Amino acid sequence: MIEDLIKQVKTKKYYEDLYEIPWKLLEHKPITNPKKLRIGLINIPCNGFGDVIVCHTFYQYLKQWYPKNEVVICTTLPDKFKQLGIKTVKYHKIYVHGDEECELYNLMYFKKQPKRFDIMICIPIINYQFNINQFKKLFPYANLFNTFTVSEYNGEIPPYTFPIGVGDKQLGLLLTDQTIKKHTLIKQPYALTYIQPSPEWGVHSNTCFLGFMEMICKKYHTKHPFFQVIVQQWIIDNLNKSPQLKHRLKTLMYKYYPNVWILSSDTKDSFFEGEGNSLIIRGDILPKPRLEFISLMKYSVHDILLTGDQSITDCLSYCSDKHIWYQIAPWKQNLAIQLAKHLPDKNLSNFRTTCGNLKSIHQTLNYKEFLKKNDFRKLGKIRSDSVLNFIYNKGEFKDYMDIVLHSRTIESVIKKLKKNIR
Repeated sequence: MIEDLIKQVKTKKYYEDLYEIPWKLLEHKPITNPKKLRIGLINIPCNGFGDVIVCHTFYQYLKQWYPKNEVVICTTLPDKFKQLGIKTVKYHKIYVHGDEECELYNLMYFKKQPKRFDIMICIPIINYQFNINQFKKLFPYANLFNTFTVSEYNGEIPPYTFPIGVGDKQLGLLLTDQTIKKHTLIKQPYALTYIQPSPEWGVHSNTCFLGFMEMICKKYHTKHPFFQVIVQQWIIDNLNKSPQLKHRLKTLMYKYYPNVWILSSDTKDSFFEGEGNSLIIRGDILPKPRLEFISLMKYSVHDILLTGDQSITDCLSYCSDKHIWYQIAPWKQNLAIQLAKHLPDKNLSNFRTTCGNLKSIHQTLNYKEFLKKNDFRKLGKIRSDSVLNFIYNKGEFKDYMDIVLHSRTIESVIKKLKKNIR
């Protein structure tokens, strides 16, 4: 074992890579010496509900794969889990100095320290490099042999134990499989859009929305003389604030739908009135709990406009027959590039075409092969097994762990390991 460890250490360029050697040696090997473990999922959501859903999905995976283990979620925002209908009786609340989202671990604390965890998994790590010294402020016994990380999709600041996403060395998407009931929120036919506004994201949200609207109006006006489009309220607010935006939208839509209404939660206003086809822009439907939102996606028309991580994951999980159009956020360009390559869909590689364009109205896509190759339940299970196998058998690595934890250079680690051979 020590000789194998020395060989692996010699191949590493960075000291931080030494911590992954034990579980990588056990990858693809059968699990031995299983025992009940206490696993803590450390979740610091950063805007919206995507990070909450990622954590809960990972939780469900672990409960399914390792039913004997105890899995506990520690989070700064248990209320977000509750809003999704998730029971949080056994959750541990993490408090933050300043009580802000997206803070670093050294600013966090428990009012009562949870019972010691065998494994801690930080999920997800967003837009910063994980720092174990900061994390030790929250869990003093933490080190890189018992603490592991999950990226956001195609995270750009590695290393991660679980780099989730699409492409080379990524472990796939967190796909799920639940029973989805048909909603009664809106009558078919309708289209669904779910994107983010500028300038918060720095994305061209108005242009994105206009591109999608022009495409679906042209595509569906003959088939559906009465049509509805679900949007977020901020889109309607933008239309009401900007006569220029209203004019641009009218110019795109009028020849397909000359009679258009805008429906908010409190008002219904005529956008423009003519004779012929009718369309309603619906701002009174969203937001909705996750399962209802999935149902809205599932029963919409073939083309759908989405953004972020979770909405596209849910769409691929439950409506893989859709043509997914995708709004690219600046920090999601790598994900978009990989999606364009592996789906494949060249439209997703260009800001000008990613939200919808007339040239691709009749484009046909098949995501079946993509889903087979990018399912975390297959790829991530292998990684998860190796991590748990290491923890089950960490006694075999005790000397190695002590040496790594009390050394500073790779050369020093190699010297100390060689002494152990003698």
